[in-house]
Amino acid sequence: MPVGTAWEHVPGLQACQLALSTRTVWARCPNGDLARRYGVTDKNPAGDYWKKIPGSVACFTVTASDELWAVGPPGYLLRRLTKTFSHSHGTQKSSQAAMPHPEDLEDEWEVI
Repeated sequence: MPVGTAWEHVPGLQACQLALSTRTVWARCPNGDLARRYGVTDKNPAGDYWKKIPGSVACFTVTASDELWAVGPPGYLLRRLTKTFSHSHGTQKSSQAAMPHPEDLEDEWEVI
């Protein structure tokens, strides 16, 4: 079982709320912006960089399967929608698409 021995500063933005799924870290900034941390792995637990997503929220949570839920102004319940786009490689002879990278996802909010 891993035991923490020190804190590591993760640069890039100021956060006032964090939420963790099994795959990533989400942060809410003081102005309500949301950002996702990319490059988080077992060997790189701090990840590589933050990427902000559109919208502003008062608070949020994320499920273990990375479904994002939030309360936005003026109190609407929001759920983040994610579409996965596959890419074909011209050098491949089969019609199978490569697995998308997290950066290749298009996101939108759904008002509940």
